Order: sequence, then C-alpha cells, then structure tokens
Amino acid sequence: MNSKVRNKGVYSSIMEDFREIFEGVSKNYRQKLIYNLLNAVKCNNQKEFFWTVFRVLNANSDNPKVAEVSEKIGKMFPLNSSEFERVAYSIILGIMSAGGGESG
Repeated sequence: MNSKVRNKGVYSSIMEDFREIFEGVSKNYRQKLIYNLLNAVKCNNQKEFFWTVFRVLNANSDNPKVAEVSEKIGKMFPLNSSEFERVAYSIILGIMSAGGGESG
C-alpha cells in the first residue's frame, strides 16, 4: 500500500476538503459530476476519474483550497486499485456532503 495514503485521516481530510470546495455549487451540477465519477470508479478508470476531478478543480481555481487539494492528491500517485477506490469514494462523499447551491 502506498505509504502516503495509509493514514485513514487522509481520506477524511480529502472528504472535508471537497465538501468545502463544493459548498454552494448547484445540486444538479454536483449530481451529474457524482454520476460521472461513479462510472469511472466502477470501470476502475483512474485516468478519467482524475481528469474529471482536476478539470472541475481548475474551474474553481479562485478557491485557495483547490491548490492545496490538487497537491495533496498529486502526491499520492501511483495508486493501486483499492487505494484508488478509497480516495475516489472520499472525493465523491465530500462532493455529496456539500450543501447549498440552487437545484438548477
């Protein structure tokens, strides 16, 4: 296992970071994003998953938390299949737990 993701606190930290970043983002946008991310996880497609995540993070680059999260995720590579699932679900749960935003 990658020593950089052995600590379970890393997963909760990632989840909290994504919750903060997506706070106030529309519910519909988050639902569509989560659907796309879940499909990538289902296929174990790390490349598509992280391409989508970093694309979305770049769109929110005015948020100072984005650079910190991008660096944290970048330091974790390479990820084996089980590590990828843990990190991916932490990201997805963080996005899901974000509140605010209009439905449309």
